[in-house]
Amino acid sequence: MAHRRCIQSLVRHATALISLKKSPPISFYEILTPKPNTVIATTNLEPSWFTPWSHIRHFSSRKSDDSNDEEDVEESSDEETENDEVAADLGRYNSPEEKEAEAAAIGYKVVGPLQRSDRVFKDYEPVFAVVQIGSHQFKVSNGDSIFTERLKFCEVNDKLILNKVLFLGSSTQTIIGRPILPDAGVHAVVEEHALDAKVIIFKKKRRKNYRRTKGHRQELTKLRITDIQGIEKLEIITDGKPLKAAVKKTEKVVTTA
Repeated sequence: MAHRRCIQSLVRHATALISLKKSPPISFYEILTPKPNTVIATTNLEPSWFTPWSHIRHFSSRKSDDSNDEEDVEESSDEETENDEVAADLGRYNSPEEKEAEAAAIGYKVVGPLQRSDRVFKDYEPVFAVVQIGSHQFKVSNGDSIFTERLKFCEVNDKLILNKVLFLGSSTQTIIGRPILPDAGVHAVVEEHALDAKVIIFKKKRRKNYRRTKGHRQELTKLRITDIQGIEKLEIITDGKPLKAAVKKTEKVVTTA
């Protein structure tokens, strides 16, 4: 082994001396002349054996880094698709027929803007209804205000008719739909479009160095119920006197002997 190592070292020295003898002598002028930048020069060279290793690679023995990178890529792709869908919905033009059909599927119909001459707000009536808007159900009476998810194709001060009425009730009558009542309707007015309180969404995977924090504020629409139609309504006496129950008077029968 020792002899082999000596022979290898001698061969290396000999090859180095031979290469020095073959190289031409460097003149003083060549030393003073500026040399081109090696970084720039290598870019113009033809691809050689070292070009595949020109880019930087990061190696890691942990699998969590790769998994986190993949999850980040998946989440970014999901967010991009959601943003593209929202942009497509905003940029898409809907015809009046499509708007009416989509609103009817949700459970309402836009009548028109509220005028100053309209007297839609009435006194309280002892009638209630159960209406469905989207996937939510609400028990409402005349004068109530409710918050629903953001309704499309309607602005503030627009009059709506909620046509998915499931139940109607009063002190003297009860009507149950199967599943809805076709002749009933609940009139409402859009008061405002608002945002709900902020909700923090936090995701974590332990031992994976994975944490994501995101906030969300749900868009809402405030509706004021103005009238309920499709059921008999009792008249309320507003003369300041309390209502009294009717008392039947017993008739006296006079018998003659």
